[in-house]
Amino acid sequence: MASASASAQLERAYKRMLIPTFLAVGIFAIVPLVGMIGLSFTDYHLIRGFRGEVGFQNFVRLWTDGRFMESIYVMCALSFIGVAVQIVMGTLVAVGLEKIVPRWRLARGFFVIPFAVPAIVTALVWLSLFTPTLSPINAFFAIFGIQIPAILTTQTGAIAAIVIADTWTTYPFVMLLILAALQGISTDLDEAAAMDGATRIRAFFYITLPLLVPALTMVALFRFIETLKHFPLIFVLTNGGPGRSTQATNYYAYVQTFQSSNVGYGSAIAMFLFFFAGVISLYIAKRNARLADA
Repeated sequence: MASASASAQLERAYKRMLIPTFLAVGIFAIVPLVGMIGLSFTDYHLIRGFRGEVGFQNFVRLWTDGRFMESIYVMCALSFIGVAVQIVMGTLVAVGLEKIVPRWRLARGFFVIPFAVPAIVTALVWLSLFTPTLSPINAFFAIFGIQIPAILTTQTGAIAAIVIADTWTTYPFVMLLILAALQGISTDLDEAAAMDGATRIRAFFYITLPLLVPALTMVALFRFIETLKHFPLIFVLTNGGPGRSTQATNYYAYVQTFQSSNVGYGSAIAMFLFFFAGVISLYIAKRNARLADA
């Protein structure tokens, strides 16, 4: 009886402890989301004010807006290229830490440092590196009379700059998950492959890599969702330029909302991104459930 009473008291205590969390989520997540949904069905303008409801007209307008379609192309380019580079780099570092320096725990901690740096700080650091008048790299090559072109002045260079900055700060996430997956692979497989005369490279491509496919798939999906939030890097590094060449969808929502003052249409763009990310998240949840049941 006393045990049941103690359990009931603990349950009530846990519920009371969750109240601040629910309040924070409600105030900072649910309320803004509901407000954005409501604004997406209106023609609200920051200067001219509320001009009535428009129903689904904002969402219909998306598919006839050439700039919106361009922003999707930029978003996909940044996401797919960025995820591919991050997976390759994160996997290489994870394999190196697992196979080459398995006992160097300080080295593992060193590689995780970029993941703790805020995105805005990362963007400012890389902006200084990509700006010819500020970059120590340019200053070093200038000693030998080598002039490095400004990477941020071309569309290809600007996209590459965003991918490089994003990869530097987020590849540790890929590395940690792949490293955990590597530690779950039995060393007996590598030993058996070595006894059969297989080199490390062949053993990796024919044994280790196939076993990493589930982990790589999950990492790719998680990173793809995260790459939809490129806004800080785009805002600081390129400001959407040169021209409109790096205006991803989330940045275009910012342009419509705060530069053109079209709050209703900007909210509709944000809702599209929210729905898009939600579909991918639902797919991840179902995939995790199938893996758990397997």
